[in-house]
Amino acid sequence: MKNTAFKIYACFVLSAAAIAVILLIINFFALAVVATDTENIYENSPRRELNMISDSLTVDDSGKVSADASLVSPDCWCIFIDESGEVVWSCNMPEDIPTHYTVMDIASMTRWFLNDYPVYVNTEDHGLLVLGYPKNSVGKYSTEYSMQWFSDLPWRLLTVLLINAALAAIIAFIIGTGLYRQLRLMVKGIINLKEEKPVKLKERGIFGEIARNLNNTSAAIERKNNLLKKRDNARSEWVSCISHDIRTPLSVILGNAEAMSENDALNEEERKRADIIKRQSIKIKKLVEDLNLMSSLEYDMQPFRKKKIRLCSLIRRTVSDIINAGLDDKYSVEFISECEEAFVLGDESLLERAFFNIISNSISHNKEGCSIVIKAHTNKLGNMVEINIWDNGSGVDQDVLENIEKIPKTKHGLGLPMAYKIINAHGGSLHAENNNGFRVYITLPSDI
Repeated sequence: MKNTAFKIYACFVLSAAAIAVILLIINFFALAVVATDTENIYENSPRRELNMISDSLTVDDSGKVSADASLVSPDCWCIFIDESGEVVWSCNMPEDIPTHYTVMDIASMTRWFLNDYPVYVNTEDHGLLVLGYPKNSVGKYSTEYSMQWFSDLPWRLLTVLLINAALAAIIAFIIGTGLYRQLRLMVKGIINLKEEKPVKLKERGIFGEIARNLNNTSAAIERKNNLLKKRDNARSEWVSCISHDIRTPLSVILGNAEAMSENDALNEEERKRADIIKRQSIKIKKLVEDLNLMSSLEYDMQPFRKKKIRLCSLIRRTVSDIINAGLDDKYSVEFISECEEAFVLGDESLLERAFFNIISNSISHNKEGCSIVIKAHTNKLGNMVEINIWDNGSGVDQDVLENIEKIPKTKHGLGLPMAYKIINAHGGSLHAENNNGFRVYITLPSDI
């Protein structure tokens, strides 16, 4: 988040400073353009018009002055004052313009106005040529600067430039801070949304619409989760009730079948049938237990009978049970323990079931026999127990490995997904792969 904030601030400050510099340069040139009378800069410029009249000015042998009157604009007027101060030639001269001028009048006129008429003057060989414009048509102002002002102008411009850049940076920093705070709230809302936590952002500012969409999405997810929770609770309760209803009559059937199979009053055929009923009842009982276990694991229920377990003893007991159950000679199971004093905190029956399922998987997938090796040891820190189980058989289907974390919809292939769920419920991890046989790598937190 700190890097993000720095990038936002840097982007805003640099962009604002660049914009300030560009605007200052544009304003400088704009001022230069606006400061000129662009509308009269070509043919109708007063100075140009005055020069054209001056070029047409002629003086004959008798001293009579004349000029081309057509060069004078209709709204303007023009006069020629000789050396004695008399107007000796005029064109469109207003009535309130004098015909005689003193030295003082000439000096005052050269200050740009004559009787409130804006005038432009041009000194000729025989007098003064004056071009007048209508009143209030032209404004003239006098501005004076010292040479030192012109010398210091580049530094003053640089100072103004730096001040503008600094102000722009400060404003950008303030705006960037507000934007970053809003972005941080948006990011936090998105993270909470990802983790399906409630999101309640203030729906205002430039990100108001985004905040509203995040709030609406969070509310929709919460409604969906509530519906799913109700459905899952109903399903779990239904499985529990069905399992209970099945176990009660099943216990009666199993008890009677055991009694009949051991009753010497029955003939051999009847006792065999009773034994078949007993075995099938045990199978049904196991399926009911699997159903309950599958339901618990599917909803990530935590182990409910936790205690401190010596893990190597549990694995050794599981291996002994599998061998003593009549394991064929074409299979061999070897257990290598390098952590006899390692303990884990968990449900003993569930962990035993997990190891039983993994070993049984190797047996069931290798009908021609295989060697199974189990090795248990602790990691270097001593906080995790690592159990490696591998065989030299044909391995398992890749589809099973890719979906090992999912409980299948049928009763076939429950062993490995159940083991995966049990290990995860104990805070551990399980990884399985085909590598010159089937290999399983398990880690469980050590209860030191």
